[in-house]
Amino acid sequence: MKKYFFAIIIIIVFLYYISGYSQSAVYFCETTGKYGYAYGATLDEVKQSAYKACLKNGGKNPKLIVYTEDKGYGAIVLGTDPDGYRIIGAAVGYSSASSASDAALEVCKNYGCDNCKIEVKWYDK
Repeated sequence: MKKYFFAIIIIIVFLYYISGYSQSAVYFCETTGKYGYAYGATLDEVKQSAYKACLKNGGKNPKLIVYTEDKGYGAIVLGTDPDGYRIIGAAVGYSSASSASDAALEVCKNYGCDNCKIEVKWYDK
């Protein structure tokens, strides 16, 4: 099986600290390229839910790549660089959906990805 190397790009912006249920987490499996995410519960709950989602989606060894305790918009972007390496961008805690998406896309492009596309966006209020 062809081995893929993964570049993990993480963008974390903490805008406002709040307690309660405004957390987001993203897990990624470097072996399979699968991810899982969760938001809108306690930090421990979103971490656990995101981990389980990654496993359910086919991840074998999920790693926490980003989390925040802040409210805001999040986005996950996937693509490959010219050498075929997988690129993932995860942006959380942004003030708008477009700024989260733009930030994740920009970072992917900075790493040589010309085919990155938005996989998912969410709002954790």
